[in-house]
Amino acid sequence: MSIPATKILVVDDDIFVLEMLSSILEASGYSTVTAENGLQALEKSIADPTISLIVSDVNMPEMDGIQLIKELRKQGLDVPIIMVTSVSSISVAVDALSSGAIDYVLKDEGIEETINITVKRALEKHQLKLQNLQLIADLAAKTAEQEDTLSYLSAIINNMPDGLLVTNAQTRITLANPALGRMFGVREAELAGKECQDVFSDNLAPLLDTICSDSEIPFTTQVDLTDGRTGSAVGAAIRRKQASTGKKEEIIGNLVIVRDITSEKEIERMKDDFISTVSHELRTPLTSVLGFTKVIRKKLEEVIFPQLSTGDAKTNRTVQQVSDNIGIIISEGERLTALINDVLDLSKMEAGKIEWKLEPDSIQEILEQAIAAMTSLYENKKIAIIKDISPEIPCVSCDRDRIIQVVINLLSNALKFTDSGSVTVMARRSTDKSFPDNGQDSVKVSIVDTGIGIAEKDRDNVFDKFKQVGDTLTDRPKGTGLGLPICKQIVEYHGGKIWVESSLGKGSVFSFALPIMSEADLFQK
Repeated sequence: MSIPATKILVVDDDIFVLEMLSSILEASGYSTVTAENGLQALEKSIADPTISLIVSDVNMPEMDGIQLIKELRKQGLDVPIIMVTSVSSISVAVDALSSGAIDYVLKDEGIEETINITVKRALEKHQLKLQNLQLIADLAAKTAEQEDTLSYLSAIINNMPDGLLVTNAQTRITLANPALGRMFGVREAELAGKECQDVFSDNLAPLLDTICSDSEIPFTTQVDLTDGRTGSAVGAAIRRKQASTGKKEEIIGNLVIVRDITSEKEIERMKDDFISTVSHELRTPLTSVLGFTKVIRKKLEEVIFPQLSTGDAKTNRTVQQVSDNIGIIISEGERLTALINDVLDLSKMEAGKIEWKLEPDSIQEILEQAIAAMTSLYENKKIAIIKDISPEIPCVSCDRDRIIQVVINLLSNALKFTDSGSVTVMARRSTDKSFPDNGQDSVKVSIVDTGIGIAEKDRDNVFDKFKQVGDTLTDRPKGTGLGLPICKQIVEYHGGKIWVESSLGKGSVFSFALPIMSEADLFQK
């Protein structure tokens, strides 16, 4: 499909000049229309929007070239105009340029050459003008869009209930919202440009120092707010992506979100107090129920049941049923007692009422003692315990009984969810960069089983209170749902961490790490 030729309107009251100019332009590939005065040119320009350029004489009857420019502009037509004038009227051409003509051509012997050059230049200049106008319009639209987006973001930031803090890579504050100011008793307008250390030295500054250690994992910490309130702060690095250059992402700032969790903490405290109170109240009658049930079972088995050995099948079935039911009562009572003990134990840990006996101790000996306590249960289920404990593990500062409790709990869980295969107890010296002291040496203990594993959606919840993963409709043995939360409390009190790695159907690896004592600390102990 051919591209239509550029249409040019030629205006001149001299027929000879009119035909000459039309011939020259048509020979150069342009399409032309003609008019003999400015009024005709105005009418044709209004009627034909495809006219791209006007080549007009200056002095014409009815409407001259300058008046034509003015009338076109009044009509909102931005068609570029080239003025054609004689040598004696250059001053008139200058007036035309000042009125809006894009260029002019002299009527002389060189007009055939100059008219083509001038037309080409005028069309290019006008096209460039249109492109510039489009760029300006696009820029204005983008600017308006950005202003709208900024207005939305400002409204969100200024009215969000959570505190927002943004700093540059040097921890100098660049943005803070009103909620943050209210939480810490400062005016957010006064924070911009200040060093975070100067304003939040005991609260958010340590969190920012942790973020700046180039970690890719968001950090969470608890902070003190005004009026004795408590906040939860989550911090993450702001990174500049440099995918086009292939360079590593660069940290350009830090983001911190602070949420007031005072109410949640109070509700949690009330819930824990309620559970603790109910547990205490249940313990005494439950002990009585278990005690009397065991007495009843003993009397039945020693006195009554022997008297009923008549050989009657119905009587024997009834005796067996009664015996089984009493066994269920005792079994469920003992399970409930274990649950109550775990609840009380966990409540004491969370309330800081546990008396810890921290002493330098050998992790090898702790593991051996825990394994010995579980050996008979493993033998009954025919599951092998494999020991893979490095002999060169330094001492750790710990409460021996509590760490044994952690290991026994992990071994018990592994046994419950492993039907065949083995459970491996591993211990190694490790350098863990996620500890507060980056690169601190630690002892890593792992319990590796070949059991059913844990689904990805459940892995983050296994350390939550009363959470038991898996299908509750299956007959998989269950515990109290508090063993792992207790393990987490114990390990974290020792300055360590606990985690799980698992895939459904491929077994689980429960690990915990405890910081190794320095020689100075060991000497002081």
